Amino acid sequence: MRREIIEVPVISEAIRRLGAPTSALARAGDLLFTCGMPPIDLKTGEIVTGDIETQTRASMEALDAALRHAGSSLDAVVKATIFVTDPALMAGVNAVYRTYFKHGFPARTSTAIKPWPLPFDIEIECVAVLEG
Repeated sequence: MRREIIEVPVISEAIRRLGAPTSALARAGDLLFTCGMPPIDLKTGEIVTGDIETQTRASMEALDAALRHAGSSLDAVVKATIFVTDPALMAGVNAVYRTYFKHGFPARTSTAIKPWPLPFDIEIECVAVLEG
């Protein structure tokens, strides 16, 4: 199975400015794999700071934009992984996360990690099926 790298202009550029040697998406067959999506403002490409609800919303919007760019959507997510800097933040994450999945929740793993040396508290990655 051949792998295809999919660049998403604003998102890919924002992630590279953070120093991450990664692409926004990779495709293998009918599966799309996103990178860990930090909270990115889709208009400016800047990192979104603020409370965990604001950051989660920005991460989810960036995931949705990346998936749509590649011909899929959040409705096609089969697995998500959430990385947070403090497990106490999960209540706020869950409050926002649940509003993005109208047709059932994908399988999910959540894990607390050591804080990044960057001004955000969450990254979300996912695996989705290519729609169409």
